[in-house]
Amino acid sequence: MKRLFFSTMAFASAFAMAPAAHAVDFTPNDPEFTVRGDIDDGTVSADFGRSGIAAGTFQDTFNFIIDQTGLASGTLSTNTTRLTSSTDLDILSVFINGFAATKTIVGNAEFFEINDVAIASGVPNQIVVNGTSRGNGSYAGTATFEPTAAVPEAGTWAIMLFGIGGIGASMRVRRRQAKIAFA
Repeated sequence: MKRLFFSTMAFASAFAMAPAAHAVDFTPNDPEFTVRGDIDDGTVSADFGRSGIAAGTFQDTFNFIIDQTGLASGTLSTNTTRLTSSTDLDILSVFINGFAATKTIVGNAEFFEINDVAIASGVPNQIVVNGTSRGNGSYAGTATFEPTAAVPEAGTWAIMLFGIGGIGASMRVRRRQAKIAFA
């Protein structure tokens, strides 16, 4: 039993020496996609959009990669002085990683909002904007990212298991009881 205990603890302590992962890789693929923040701190904010969109239908795709798993939220808006004028732009849909944003129309403005979209670590993520321009339309959007709770590294798990094993071993030790005999 002692051999099994010590060999298990030796195996677990080997993982305790493993270094933590600190990879950072963020690549916006569109020049109209500005990003602020330090991915090491976890939070990131971004501005995206286009102006002077020619008449006709359009589809804009903003691609990005973040090396952390987390949640994103975003808004997008467009406004015009007069409906059906050359500056009028109708946004038909906005998607983040395939999830549709909610559309609200107030007067001459259109707003899209989406919250808590899962962002996968190290894989391409997308914001897709579909719409129709009447000649000189524009839209603007913002997005924020917050990492979710990190999964503990192998070293953290090994130290935790070593501690639990030590507690279990100390509880397993039997204490000898003294028997009192009366004459």
